[in-house]
Amino acid sequence: MPGTAPPAPAAVEVVTQVVYYLSLSVPLGMGLTVGAFAVPDGPVSRGVRSLGVPAAVLVMLGLVLHLRATTHVTGLALVQSLALALVACGLVAMRWTNSRALARGVAAVALVAAALPVIPLQYSNLSRVASNALTAVHVIGAVTWVGGLVVLAATAVALRRSRTRDQDSRVADDWAQIWERFSLVAMIAVGALIVSGTWLAWSHVGTPGQLFTTAYGRALAVKLVLVIVLLCAGGYNVRVLLPRIHALQQGGDRRGVFRLAAQHFPTVVLGEALVAVCVLAVVPFLRGSARAQAGAPAAVSFDLSTFSTGVVLIAVVGAAMWAGTRRSVRPLAPSDQAHT
Repeated sequence: MPGTAPPAPAAVEVVTQVVYYLSLSVPLGMGLTVGAFAVPDGPVSRGVRSLGVPAAVLVMLGLVLHLRATTHVTGLALVQSLALALVACGLVAMRWTNSRALARGVAAVALVAAALPVIPLQYSNLSRVASNALTAVHVIGAVTWVGGLVVLAATAVALRRSRTRDQDSRVADDWAQIWERFSLVAMIAVGALIVSGTWLAWSHVGTPGQLFTTAYGRALAVKLVLVIVLLCAGGYNVRVLLPRIHALQQGGDRRGVFRLAAQHFPTVVLGEALVAVCVLAVVPFLRGSARAQAGAPAAVSFDLSTFSTGVVLIAVVGAAMWAGTRRSVRPLAPSDQAHT
């Protein structure tokens, strides 16, 4: 007999989960942007740091909501709470301290806080260890990608409102560097998501039909569609927008670089950030397993054959992403320039 689907989460639970994941993603995105992506003490770095206090409030709100929704607070949960409190303090310090080391520390602690809930306290079996490890990879990849999108989109909106004309050149150079560095990190995060997500999907969904006949499968199908939209937008960024920015820089078109890097690119990323938040809203609906809900047998245990398949998948994904970034930069034709 097919299993019974769990009840759908209430709106409060969905909001709690979205805020919780944003409380992990946003400080990670801010730390990476200030500590690695942006020009040190440049206009974008200052714009990101100006969001330090609101971001700290978001982190504490996410922590409080998450603890209220937790029925049993474990020692690991307390350690995570302390880590998030430390992140909030670091964000406040970032507001008035121009330190890349501090920003990197905030990003590192946020990463640890994201991975803590899936760290096993004791060894049970190899399948459980593999599942926890890949879940941690999936969560880290997701918060890295979402955090970068949300922070860069919010910063672009803030800078667009406060921009002055004499800042255009510096802002353009800053954004051009950020998009190139963030695209590389996003590509690595996406690769991690594809590999870990494939394993997790196979563990919970036995057949394609279960994507449409079970509650878990339908929620996963919605999530997959949203992720595909994000992947298409990311591909557009890497294959179209970045080469255009490089070509404009080579041609010395400062006005074109500003228009593309500081205006059009952030608009695309703002749309991606909204889709990413929708993905987070789907996560609470992924309860149980499509296999169990369909009355199908559980996935086989992790073994050498599964490991070998995973290695092949990693190689294929890595090769595909490397090939996807291979594009020669050529000067823009007049018709291309008209669209920038």
